[in-house]
Amino acid sequence: MAQTQLLLFGGFTLAGGELANAALSRKTRGLVTYLALNPGQSHSREKLAALLWGDTGEPQARMNLRQALSAVRKALPSVDGRRLLAHGDNVTLKLDDLEIDVARFERLASGIALEQLEQAVVVYRGDLLDGFALKEEPFNDWLRVERERLRTIWIGVLEKLLHHYSVENNLAAYVQAARRLIGSDPLREDIHRGLMQIYARQGRLNMSLRQYAQCREVLRKHLQVEPEKETRELNDRLRASRFVPSKPSLTPCLSYEGNPVDNPVPASLRPETHYVKSGGVSVAYQVTGGGPFDLVYVQGWVSNLDYAWESPRLTHVLRRLGSFCRLVRIDKRGTGLSDRNVGFPTMQERADDLRAVLDAIGSRRTVLFGSSEGGVLCMLFAATYPERTEALILHGAYAQGLWSPDYPWAKTREDMEEELAEIERKWGEPWDLGRGAPSLANDTHEQQWFAAYLRNSASPSDAIALWRWGAEVDVRSILHAIHVPTLILHRKGDRWVKVEEALYLSERIVGATLIELPGDDHLIWGADSDRLVDTIQHYLTRTFPSKAG
Repeated sequence: MAQTQLLLFGGFTLAGGELANAALSRKTRGLVTYLALNPGQSHSREKLAALLWGDTGEPQARMNLRQALSAVRKALPSVDGRRLLAHGDNVTLKLDDLEIDVARFERLASGIALEQLEQAVVVYRGDLLDGFALKEEPFNDWLRVERERLRTIWIGVLEKLLHHYSVENNLAAYVQAARRLIGSDPLREDIHRGLMQIYARQGRLNMSLRQYAQCREVLRKHLQVEPEKETRELNDRLRASRFVPSKPSLTPCLSYEGNPVDNPVPASLRPETHYVKSGGVSVAYQVTGGGPFDLVYVQGWVSNLDYAWESPRLTHVLRRLGSFCRLVRIDKRGTGLSDRNVGFPTMQERADDLRAVLDAIGSRRTVLFGSSEGGVLCMLFAATYPERTEALILHGAYAQGLWSPDYPWAKTREDMEEELAEIERKWGEPWDLGRGAPSLANDTHEQQWFAAYLRNSASPSDAIALWRWGAEVDVRSILHAIHVPTLILHRKGDRWVKVEEALYLSERIVGATLIELPGDDHLIWGADSDRLVDTIQHYLTRTFPSKAG
């Protein structure tokens, strides 16, 4: 015999019994609910009859009760036939193997483990017998009290979850729980404030300001009051912060051979670095800018989110991207501000890291922008999670890191070993940009910054391991599985990754657009960086005109 389930949250559902819901009258359902929420207790027939049939006279009420109890016995069978016990004038319901969602909810809600609380929220599908009412006021009074009692427990569970999610920096889960709580109690100004702060941490300032407007509207409508001072001041700070990243500095904008660059961003004005757990590893990310697109920029080899803002040229590129997109940047596991010494990462682990970041910021679909080895991760993610990928943009990317007869443009294994020996020998010294960015090869300041950037991104041994990782990858077999709008950008004179490799990608990714840009700088913050960003912006607005508009 299948176990009988009685689901009382959000309505009345009886599963596994011999009678369908339709076979039980409304008052019989009310009787079942009352007995189920008071299991093992003896109830006098007089009390039950008065509770549900008090307006019919005692004889008729008792007869109606007998008929209802008979229907309950058939609907709620038990192995020993003793589910419903009648001793003289008293009636008792035994739970035994009967599964009741209310009882399960209360057990889970009394726990302290995160998993228990999350399961409790799932079980609570809606208020007790939502939409159900009878003409008998005694029953309705009891039902109102029980609904409010269970609803209060549910709100307490959500509040505990919000605390957990805030401590663990699980921003996406916080938003989901807070929205559910506000949907039930829109006057909770503290929850409105919490959402405003979380949206800001996700880089969604427009959502923060919209949440304040919603809070103010509901308070005015229902209570005829303005938000509290704390809420108003938070809103003022958030409005002011919208202009901080693009606020002009006290010194004029720099330029280098006609290429506009920004000043380094002071530490006090740099975006906050957030962390999300992925497979036990803490992955660092930053969110800046705003716009109709989410764009995740994945850099090649090694990176450091904070130290990137020390470069006027890279700062300029990041600000340009953030002018039309919500820009998300990550330090891949093993480098930068993310956990170091995490072993040799697999491609799937890195894809999972990226997905965890998207979940944390509440991004359902994103544009992936991968440069150099970062393109490998973006291609894998686009092939694996097309439903999360708006578009794919590759710059200076490749499909295979080492030479083979059918991929003759990549470096040989001997070339790689020479590169690794040079990295080990010269790590920390001013970096030779002759191949990566020839336009900056004679810029001593840029060479010194790049050397410091690399030092802050990885230790010598980690840098060598990650360089070798980038050379050993081969994603040729997944290119056919990429079916999202794809833009491939490549400098015609790129000395690190040859233009033939971009052509190889464009021929094997369905519908890809290849644009060869003039110049020979592999790094995106080299010469003519504005043309690179302009091309990306134009492609997105042309491909998604309704979203861009």
